[in-house]
Amino acid sequence: MIGVSRLSSIPPAGAQNTPGTQQVKQEARTAIGEIGHRVLAWTSASARTSDSGSTAWASAAGAGSDFAPDAGKLAGRGDIYDLQGMSSAIASRMGGTPAQEGALHRALGDFARAAMVQAAGLSGASPEQQTAGLRDALENALGGDGEDGIDGVTARIEQATATLVGQNGG
Repeated sequence: MIGVSRLSSIPPAGAQNTPGTQQVKQEARTAIGEIGHRVLAWTSASARTSDSGSTAWASAAGAGSDFAPDAGKLAGRGDIYDLQGMSSAIASRMGGTPAQEGALHRALGDFARAAMVQAAGLSGASPEQQTAGLRDALENALGGDGEDGIDGVTARIEQATATLVGQNGG
């Protein structure tokens, strides 16, 4: 593949069928859920607490997570949530272009920041209170129909972010 084709917005040759609404919703649910787990894990580690709302969030998100914060990545200013890995995996499954993967990565980063503001601001609250905003964001992102393919996943992540930003006061 040459450099120009890597920047193209034309889907790769292998992406013949655009994933539909159900797959888009599942990818968005999984990404939002996993970021929620990662944010809550870091919030718990930072506050040195054991009850970060992870159990309540696992119930809302429909899945648990085995993510553990890595202080070495934090010290090295690395990708502490592994958003690059998440966006790459989603783009691969959805047949996304490098440009679409980049847009998804930015959307995941924006969501992670808004989720961290939400979770850190409610650190020490009950698990239900701590995850209420994340649950609202998840519900709003998954409601109704929208775009198909990786662009649909990105749009749903952006919608979840907008919900959190509104709750966070701006």
